[in-house]
Amino acid sequence: MTSRIRVEENGPLLEITFDHPPAHAFDQQACRDLDAAFGRLCDAPGLRCGIVTATGDRIFSAGWDLKAVAAGDRGEDFGPNGFMGLRRQFTRPVIAAVNGLAVGGGFEFALHAHMVVCAPESEFGLPELQRGFLPEAGGLWRVFRRLPRSIANELLLTGRRLTAEEGLRLGFVNRIVPRAALMDAAREMALRVAASAPLAVEALLEIAREAEVLPDAQAFALFQAGLPAHRRMRGSADYYEGPRAFAEKRPPRWTGS
Repeated sequence: MTSRIRVEENGPLLEITFDHPPAHAFDQQACRDLDAAFGRLCDAPGLRCGIVTATGDRIFSAGWDLKAVAAGDRGEDFGPNGFMGLRRQFTRPVIAAVNGLAVGGGFEFALHAHMVVCAPESEFGLPELQRGFLPEAGGLWRVFRRLPRSIANELLLTGRRLTAEEGLRLGFVNRIVPRAALMDAAREMALRVAASAPLAVEALLEIAREAEVLPDAQAFALFQAGLPAHRRMRGSADYYEGPRAFAEKRPPRWTGS
């Protein structure tokens, strides 16, 4: 069976492309394939950042394959990290390069990504309530973390779509670029990520994830108690390479150790 995603290493970047036109909808196997790609991103020593995009010029992803569900495919064996891997705790940053409509799981994925670059025509929507269910792959609460509460409520309760310009204004979208320049912009951003100290990046993602919803006092206590990736960073050679490179006026040489 042909996979619905394509995966390609591009230097320190892992580029993942949804390739099941026209809607790039996800069934059980596609979810497992996508999560396997995320596992590769997080485990391969030479990879520093992931970019996720889709083929075509209209749709990023419509999420769950409702046509398959309507035809009788009611299974939900999406793999250990759930639908589209959206339960996975990323140890490497992921950029969503959104080329068009991102609805349902497509929007849920963009909400889970660390950064979003999109084409001007992109729109984001959570139409689940209008179809009789909820966005249960994380979008239900992540949309409240990434957008103002009143906007999140409107998107959920009415099914209205968020435009690219509105997403940029509200801080959900990092950049809007012409569709033809989408991957170039995403790669430029990803390569800047890749230039940062890899263990520091992993520690940042860990601390941000664990402390995001904590009051300051609890966040400081958690930080001071130590978290695994943070401890690895503090005990690494890279922890001292940065100051040495600064003092010697040269680019740092990160080893990830």
